[in-house]
Amino acid sequence: MGRDRYGWTLTVVAVSAFMVTLDNTVTNAAVDTWTRYFGTSLSAISWVATSYILIFSCLMIAGGRLVDVYGTRLVFTIGMSTFTLASLGAGLSHELPQLIAFRVLQGSGAALALPATLVAVTVGRTDKQKSLGNLVYILTASVASAAGPGLGGVIIQSFGWQWLFLINVGPGLLAVALGLRVLDGQRQDSNEGVDLPAVLTSATMLFAITYGVHAGSHMGWTSPSALAVFALALMSLISFIVVEKWAPNPMITTEFFRNKAFSGGLAGQILWGVGFAGVLFYSNDFMQYVLSWSPAKAGSVFILPAVIIGALTPVGFYLSDRFGPKVPCTAGMAIMAFGLTAFSRLTISTTFVDMLPGIILVGVGSALVMPLGMVMLKTVAEERAGVAGGLLNVGREISAALGIVGLGAVLHALQKEGNAKGLDPKIALQQGSSAALLVGGMLVMVGAVICAFTLPGRAAPQPEKTTVTLPDRVPAYESTGPIPSLSSGAFPIIPDWWGSNQRAGIPSAWPPPPPHSPYEMTRS
Repeated sequence: MGRDRYGWTLTVVAVSAFMVTLDNTVTNAAVDTWTRYFGTSLSAISWVATSYILIFSCLMIAGGRLVDVYGTRLVFTIGMSTFTLASLGAGLSHELPQLIAFRVLQGSGAALALPATLVAVTVGRTDKQKSLGNLVYILTASVASAAGPGLGGVIIQSFGWQWLFLINVGPGLLAVALGLRVLDGQRQDSNEGVDLPAVLTSATMLFAITYGVHAGSHMGWTSPSALAVFALALMSLISFIVVEKWAPNPMITTEFFRNKAFSGGLAGQILWGVGFAGVLFYSNDFMQYVLSWSPAKAGSVFILPAVIIGALTPVGFYLSDRFGPKVPCTAGMAIMAFGLTAFSRLTISTTFVDMLPGIILVGVGSALVMPLGMVMLKTVAEERAGVAGGLLNVGREISAALGIVGLGAVLHALQKEGNAKGLDPKIALQQGSSAALLVGGMLVMVGAVICAFTLPGRAAPQPEKTTVTLPDRVPAYESTGPIPSLSSGAFPIIPDWWGSNQRAGIPSAWPPPPPHSPYEMTRS
């Protein structure tokens, strides 16, 4: 594929990854607006965001496998078209059930489109193209995730909440049209079919895990509903393992997790995502409810880390190429942990200037962690790139849910305890937020340790190759007499019991015929 066409492929990847990832966080600023608009409770409104994350997470691995089997162009076109049309429907919705239904459709389309974009920049590419493609994908997705709350606040105040979704229609149609033109339609793994039992069991398992995490935070972790969902997740996991063990063409093979770099990278990605989602969600919540900032003002705080991530992510990739991924990823996780610790020191009198240390540390740390995705994709075969990309994105989605719900459990427990002691509600929320972000920083530091022990360091220099030029033909010698044959007994034959003669380049009969032979020696 030509250079110009690959440039257009990168455009499709950038636009699609930005839009799909933006819809994960852009709705955070609309919770209060939807509560007033639809006249319903906060728990009901939370399904607008949760429904997208649920379906997005549970279909991601299956979407990646579909890309491997049916090709990038077909799966991307179906996925991005579904996402775009669902965005139009969500923007035109007047009832909450309609909005939630279109969000489910959005998530299903995103689960197909996002793995396809990763395969588009990975399979059949040179190392330089792979690095550039992963950089574009990770950079745009990370900036979208960080800029979502701020951009959402600006859109709501300027145009109305409907434009959170209507803004996707134009770029989505452009991405579909351009994708039909430039994406590869060839199947990557055409000899194998879709492992339907694995698709169903994995989707059920991921849905149950994600839903259970959300349900447990609202109904209690020991409530019958939450326990039933987690039991379903466990049964689905067992079923998935059994199915994959006996499947002729398993969707996920053990080679993914036997690889130390892949497993360590996935664990690091999840722990980073827990901290990143926690600081996005709970810092935004703190600024609106404790500091009484508007959604736009609170969201604008995260524009700076988005800019930092955009500017320094290429530096992270350069350091990864220069010194190996262990150095930037481990350092980035540690810096990120210090950033969350800085955010944990927020008080009811905090100003924007007080937030700058945390903002800068979170942005710099996140930028250095970005090569993790490329490390994971490089460890698997190209015909499994779609599934690997699905696992990578599932890890990100689950980490976001765990970050919001897991750290939220710490926050709400301490907030409840503070309220019981008669503290001012803002003080109680501030203490809970500080503890939750501190726990998030500790988890990210655990990720730094994992990266230090699992990711590869600087590659050893390869020895220079010595090229030996052989003549095309060695002149033959004229025979001076009859040639003794081996069968005549003129030469003893030494048996080659262990194959040592062949390994040493010695023929099985020794010694060889004399040099005065009529046979010509030619280079093979």
